[in-house]
Amino acid sequence: MSAAVATFAAFGIQTAAVPTELLSTQTEGFGKPATLQLTDWLPTAFAHWRQIDDLTISSAVIGYIGQTKACRQLQTELAHLSLRHILVDPVMGDRGKMYAGFDAGYLNAIKQLVKIATVITPNAFELGLLSGIPLTDQSVDEQLIAAIKKCETSARVIVTGIKRDGGIGSCFLAGGKLIWISSPLIPGHFYGTGDLFAALLCGYLNFEMNFEAAVKRAVFGTYEAVARTSHASKDQWKYGLDLTKTLYDVSRFTLGQKREEV
Repeated sequence: MSAAVATFAAFGIQTAAVPTELLSTQTEGFGKPATLQLTDWLPTAFAHWRQIDDLTISSAVIGYIGQTKACRQLQTELAHLSLRHILVDPVMGDRGKMYAGFDAGYLNAIKQLVKIATVITPNAFELGLLSGIPLTDQSVDEQLIAAIKKCETSARVIVTGIKRDGGIGSCFLAGGKLIWISSPLIPGHFYGTGDLFAALLCGYLNFEMNFEAAVKRAVFGTYEAVARTSHASKDQWKYGLDLTKTLYDVSRFTLGQKREEV
């Protein structure tokens, strides 16, 4: 969430943060984090916001949730809002396995949540879970197309982290074929790329940017952060991405837009 909030700030977008679970660290690289569930807090937070007459929420980005109950709470609350964009990153696992603590019940809750989304950004493994078609980051086009079509959602599906021809990137279906947008592959495991990509994409879409152009900018901005992070020692990678250049580029883009300041 810290990366997403910083990204939206660079876009000049005010953010209402909705933590579903507090963790002492991220879930990888630091052992088992201390956690605090916020499912009792969520309904009271939304109830408070509904009482604020001049509070208008235009879009939503959902990443790691953590609890089946929280997934259902978010689905209920968002269904009552009139939102331009609901971007769901269905964070459930990677590299062939679900994250610790997730089960079939959690998968079903995510499947229900993506039904109200306008855009979803699964990696190949997560798309496989949603569609029932097993996938890897090197699955061929035909497999990806079949999986996208089998997802029970009307949202635009952007598959992330797919490796092709020495690069890595994202793809989405348009006119019956996959549109590929990639960047150079930097070896290593970098934390938070999905969070950054989702925030960048939603930010650009909120400026009414063409969908393909928004995906291109999100892919490039994520690559910039990974490239800068890769120059640090590997033991520092787990602390998150270096967002310096990416946020600079977003700020320059934002300042170049004609906006009504309020």
